[in-house]
Amino acid sequence: MADAKQALKAKVVKKKWLPIQASKFFDNAFLGECYAPAPELLIGRTVAANLANLTGDIRQQSVTLRFVVMSVENDTGIADVVGCEMAPSAIRRIVRRGSDRIDESFVCETSTGQKVIIKPMLITKTATKSAVHGSLRKALISGVAKYVKKHSFESLINEIITAKLQTTLKAELKKTYPLKAVEVRMLNLIRGEGKENEIKGEAAGKEDSLPAPQETAEEEQASADALQGPELAPQA
Repeated sequence: MADAKQALKAKVVKKKWLPIQASKFFDNAFLGECYAPAPELLIGRTVAANLANLTGDIRQQSVTLRFVVMSVENDTGIADVVGCEMAPSAIRRIVRRGSDRIDESFVCETSTGQKVIIKPMLITKTATKSAVHGSLRKALISGVAKYVKKHSFESLINEIITAKLQTTLKAELKKTYPLKAVEVRMLNLIRGEGKENEIKGEAAGKEDSLPAPQETAEEEQASADALQGPELAPQA
C-alpha cells in the first residue's frame, strides 16, 4: 500500500506560475502568467492584453490585443500578436441617430501570404440609401484588400492601432459618400488550413465585458472555431 502511494506521488507533476511576455515587436512587455507544469507546455497558449497597458497611452484602452505563445526562453513564454479587437462600448459611442452603420467581414492576404479575417465598419454622417451602401461596401472591400496586401501581419496591426489604415480608407471612401468614421472592429490571423480561427484568450486583468454587436451567421461560424486561452493570473 505504501509503495502504491509513493508511486502515485511520483506521478504527480507540480504546476507553477510561469510568466508570458510579448515578442520584441511590443518590447517584450509582460502579459501575464500561466499555471502550467512545465515551460514547454506554454507553447500554443493564448492571452489577451489591453493596448493601453502595453503602450501607456490611456486613449488606446478600447483596443484588446490577442497573443499566442510561440516559443519559450528562460522559462518564459514569448507570445506573438495574432489579432486585435475594438471594445463594443467604444463602437456604441461612435454610432449616433441620423447616421448609418455599415459592417463587413471578409478574408484578405498579407504581403507575406498570411490570411487574415478583418471586420471593418463605416459610420455615415447622415442616413443613406441602399444604393449608397452598396457602393461603399464595394469600395471598402477593394480598398482594404489592397492595403492589407502591402503589409505583413505585424505591420498591419501597427497600421490599425495607430489609425493609419482607418485614416487612409476614410480619405478614399469620402469620395463616394461623406463618412463620420472608419474603424476596424476586429482583425485576426487565420491559423490552420480551412479555418478562420479567431483567437479568444483570457485577458490578464480583464475588464467587465459588454454585449457585442450582433454578428452574421458567417462571423458566428468563424468565432465558433476559436481557440480557448489558459487560466491567467492578474497583471501586477
